[in-house]
Amino acid sequence: MSTHEKTAAPAVDPLKEYTELAQKLFVGIASRVYSAPSAPDQKKPDPKILAAMCFKMADAFEQATKETDRAKAIIEARNKASVKLDEVDLSGVFGAAKK
Repeated sequence: MSTHEKTAAPAVDPLKEYTELAQKLFVGIASRVYSAPSAPDQKKPDPKILAAMCFKMADAFEQATKETDRAKAIIEARNKASVKLDEVDLSGVFGAAKK
């Protein structure tokens, strides 16, 4: 591979981490709920409802992760480092081209 060729970054599925977290939560909770003996009058939850709850917990976890001090500092540093094109004055570039 020559130095001029760039390796393509692997495609990242935005839902993969979210789904994996929900799956880990589901497996952990389901193993406790369905393997533990319960009273005869106590009904175990429907797996579909349990899965939906796990997705809601994964969503809440992702939102809370973005609200930590460390995440806020990273976001702030990225915003400072980024160039906002609407704030850049390009009138000098276009003025030099007309002369």
